Order: sequence, then structure tokens, then C-alpha cells
Amino acid sequence: MLRFFDLIDLSKSFILKTCYIERAVYGILGFYGVYKVIYYTLLDPLRKIPGPWLNRLSEISLIRANVNGDFTNYLLGLHEKYGHIVRVGPNKVSDARTKDFKKVLSTSRFKKSANYDGFANVHQNLFSTRNDEFNRMRKRQVGPALRKSGLGSIDSSIEEVCVDAFVKKLNSIVDAGNGSAEFNFFKYYLNVAADVIGLLTFSENFHAIENGDHPIIEWVDESMKNFGLSKSFPILKVAMAFIPSLSVNESKLSKFCLEAIDKRRQLIKSGKIDTDHVDILQMYITAVNTSNKKPLTDEELVAEMVTMVIVGVISTSATMTWLTTFYLLYPKVYNRVVDEIRTTFPDKNKKITAKEAHEKLPYFTATIYEGLRFRGSVGGSLNRDVPNGGVELSGYFIPQDTIVSMFIPGCHADTEVWENPKSYNPDRFLGPNGDELKKELVSFSTGVRACVGRNLAYMEIFMIMSNLLRNFDISAPKDWEYNTNILDPTRNNEPLLPRDITNAVRTPANPERDSRVVITRCEH
Repeated sequence: MLRFFDLIDLSKSFILKTCYIERAVYGILGFYGVYKVIYYTLLDPLRKIPGPWLNRLSEISLIRANVNGDFTNYLLGLHEKYGHIVRVGPNKVSDARTKDFKKVLSTSRFKKSANYDGFANVHQNLFSTRNDEFNRMRKRQVGPALRKSGLGSIDSSIEEVCVDAFVKKLNSIVDAGNGSAEFNFFKYYLNVAADVIGLLTFSENFHAIENGDHPIIEWVDESMKNFGLSKSFPILKVAMAFIPSLSVNESKLSKFCLEAIDKRRQLIKSGKIDTDHVDILQMYITAVNTSNKKPLTDEELVAEMVTMVIVGVISTSATMTWLTTFYLLYPKVYNRVVDEIRTTFPDKNKKITAKEAHEKLPYFTATIYEGLRFRGSVGGSLNRDVPNGGVELSGYFIPQDTIVSMFIPGCHADTEVWENPKSYNPDRFLGPNGDELKKELVSFSTGVRACVGRNLAYMEIFMIMSNLLRNFDISAPKDWEYNTNILDPTRNNEPLLPRDITNAVRTPANPERDSRVVITRCEH
């Protein structure tokens, strides 16, 4: 009986101790919560930055938007409500002012933030690196291949893909459809971009246009999604190293690049390829790192090749996808573009070069610039760490070590620069301020970290789109959910656009449904 009461006493003592511990934990949490409220209300150096109150405590809203693919629209909504500068996290602000964008990106004082580590695969690369000297070294190594002069040396090869193979494929599906055919332009642009990047990077045509697909496109798509998730959850990069199934397509892409590297080395060793041969792989293989005076390792080569393939395939195709969508929804714009192209280049047997299109087709060129502004492929932000001493942006002092996210779509909606930014209006680039407005585009970033691939992107867009519209008429399918009669009241009652998502790159949310077009052969 005595033991029984002893057990009761022990149980009572345990319960009381547990209650005391629980109360202590709740007390500590409550005290911490009160401290945080007082800190973020009275002491926080970013307390004057407008934004949702929750964003002072956590980035959960930003992370949720990123995971859902709603990153771009979430930030656009915040900036429309709160202004140029918005608080998006305890130590992060989003900036959508073009003037601030140029101020931050024009100097190397603002270092890339830690989230760029999520874009590194097996090694830091030209895009992911946060080291300025490494960035300069890589640009010196690969720059010649991506300059206009370097691209000019393989212009005929790019023409064969962007014009010959593409037009041939479209003619074949039109013939099969008895003069008319429907095709998914998002998918076809991916195929073209894949074949181009294959030639430029490996001197290898993937024949994605001819065959209607190539595995590398799926690998690129999955890799982009992984990179986007790693930005919000850095621990995923660690998990992927231990759980291969999480990054199987990324691994396939890396393996493909490594095999291409081994194959090229064997060709060089056997003397079957000219060491002066110009493609990106060759330039990297023959390059020497200034940091250690040694050639690039396999890991370094794979990192650069993977990055080049991913960026080269997805970004240009997304830009052309949105441009085609605008042509379908704005018939006056489309008719004016077609008339300009076919009047200027009446001979169907003569291919239009990118240089000719840019120099002789001003309105067509304006539609491309406006497409890049209005809904370019980059839907995210460029994160930078504020240096010692802090910085003043749009009237707010931002202390050092704060992350400033320079939001590209927000800059393209900056009312200080763009009149009626929610309207798709190519004429803005033809007016008296047209040349100045072109300088305000930040689609390819600006300053010391401007995109090295912008010349290639422009070459593809000008060449593909001009020859497509020279040879074919396009129209929306009868069952397309969007047309000129379905208007968007949030955009001055202009045509409603297909919903978009952002996985590092901004694309239609449902390309299988929304990126379809009917094509017929132009007979005049």
C-alpha cells in the first residue's frame, strides 16, 4: 500500500514538473514574442519601410509565393499597393524603381546575396558566383563567343536552325494539315532554342525541331524548378546530394555535359578538331584560370555548360512565347508588323537576318522591346547585399547587410519611367523618347553583371520571329480561351492575358492549353 502512495506522489511530482516546464516554455515564447513586437515596432532599422506587418517577422509570404509560382504577381501587387520600396522579410526589401536598380547594379560594391548559391550545381559558375574576380575571369574566357563578332562567325549555322529547319518543319505540318495546322508555339520555340544552344555550346545540333523534342528540354525544365525551390529552401541542395531521385533530371543534364566534355577532349587529343574551333565548350576547355594558372576542372566545365544550356534554352523561348501571345491578342499590332515585314522583304526566298530585321523593321523591333518590358522571361529579383555604410534608396535609408531585391518586372512598371505601364504599347519606343526608353529596359540586367547572352537572345528573337511572320499567317484557335473581347479591367480594359507562373523564368501557367496557334502559309 505504501508503494502505491509513493507512486502517486511520484506521478504528482512529475505532472507538476511537466506543468512548470510547459508554463516556462510558454512564458519564454510569450516574452520573446513581446520582445519581437517591441523591436520591430520601435527599434527595427527597417521599420519605416512599408509593407505587410507579417513581413517584418518572416519571409513566409514570399516563400509561399515562390513555391506556388506566383512570385512575380505577388511582388507586383505589393509594389502597386505600397510603392517603390516594400518590406518582404525581416532583413529584405524589394525595390521596383529603375533609378535605384541602376544605382545598385552599376557597381560591384553590392555583392550578390547568398541565395545565388542555390544556382550552383557541382561548382560555382558564371551566373551563381558571388566573387567579382571569378565573374570577370569567366566573362573573359567565354565573352568572345557571345559577342556580336563571335556570333557572326557562326551566323550561317544559327540561320540553318532558326530559319531553314524551323520553316521546313512548319511547312511540313501545314502540308499535313491540308494548308492549315495548329501547333504549340511554346514547345516549338523550346525546340529551336535547344538546337541553337547545342550548336553554340557543343557544335552539336540536337535535332529537336526535326524530331519534335529532345530529352535535354525536360532536363532543363526540371533543373529550373529545382533551382527555384533551392532559392527558398537552401537545405534542398544538401538533400539532393543524398537523395538522387530529387534531382534525377539535373543529374542527367550534368552527365550529358560531362560526356560532351570527354568526347571533345578525345577529338582534340586525336587531332580531329581544330584547337582554334570556336564554340563555348572549346573556349572553356582551352582557357586557363587566372586564380591558379590551371585549366578548368571537369566540375568547373560541367557547371558552366549546365548553366549555359539552361539559360539558353528556357529564357529566349519564353520571350518569344509572350511576344506571339501579344500578336494574337492585339490584331492591330500584328497586322502592322506583318505589313512592315512583308513590304520591306517581299522576296520569300531570301532569309531575313537578325541584323536586317533590327535595322530595317522599326515597328517590329518596338514590339520586341515592349514585349521584354511588359512580360519578359525574367520574372524575379536580383538580390544584393547592402555594403558597409548603408545606402539611401527612394528616400529610405537601408542599413548595411540588408538584402535589397531589385525587382525587374517592377522596374518595367515604374510610372516614373513608363506611361501607362499596364498597357502593351510598342509605339512608346518609336516616339521622341524612344531611344532613351530603350536604355531603361533592364530585362538583361545592367552594369557589371549584365547578361553575357543578351546578343544571342536578340539574334534568335529577331531572326526567328521575322522569318516566321514573313512566311506564315498566324491566328488563334477557335477554342482558345482568350480573345480581343475578353478584357482585363485591371489593365485599362485591354485583352486578358493567359495566367503566368514564375519558376525563375516567367512562362504561361498552362502552355499546353494557352500557347496554341493556327498557322497557314503566306502566299504573297
